Parts: sequence; structure tokens; C-alpha cells
Amino acid sequence: MIIKRIEDIRGTDREIFSESGNWVSRRLLLKSDGMGFSFHETIIFANTETQMWYKNHLEAVYCIEGTGEVELLEGGDVIPLEPGTLYALDKHDRHIVRARDRDLRLICVFNPALVGREDHLEDGSYAMLEDEAAL
Repeated sequence: MIIKRIEDIRGTDREIFSESGNWVSRRLLLKSDGMGFSFHETIIFANTETQMWYKNHLEAVYCIEGTGEVELLEGGDVIPLEPGTLYALDKHDRHIVRARDRDLRLICVFNPALVGREDHLEDGSYAMLEDEAAL
């Protein structure tokens, strides 16, 4: 059995602050944990927006705190985010996540699993990596 606590992730190499300064991702499960997916707590900081495109991954996101929105760039749909809302990017959708006047606290699952310190590339995606050494 694997047991992880957010308190144990803070300040380690599993706590990733984005280069943009818009978010922090605390990666509780990674590829090396052998579960076949990665599991993260991500905080999108208040009054920010981040454009993303997970062309190499599928992602499901569950909001547990804060308010904001996710905008699909193809079609322009805007979905409000509040605690209890889940969205799944099942078509590798290009999207923007916006946090309102409070941080958004999200629980995220990626398939395939991330390996470690990934940050968004220029196009908003994460590189498809086999292991941490490729970073």
C-alpha cells in the first residue's frame, strides 16, 4: 500500500511551481509509483489564467475549493468551476483555466502518468517522458 500526505510533499521535488507563477502542483503519485496514472493536488492561484493542451495525456480534474472557469478553445464553451465540479479532457482539448478572486484547489489525474517535474511547454502541453532523467 502507498500512503502519501500533502504535508510530506511540500518542499520536496514533488512540489512543482510553474515557471509562469500561476500554479503549484503537488504530485502525490507519479509513474515511478507504478499505479499507471499520476495523481496531483494543483492550486491555480487567484486572478490568473493558464492555457493548456494535454496532447500527450488525458486529464480528469475535480474542484474541491475556490471558483473559476475552464474555457474550451475550440468551440468557446465556458464551464464554471466550483467545489464538486469534475471535468475530463477526453479529447486532448485545448483549454484555459481561470481562477477568480480565490485560489482554485483541484485534484488531477493524468494518464499516462507524469514522471516528475514536468511544466507546461510553450504550446501548453507536457512532454511525453519515460523517466525523470529526460527532463
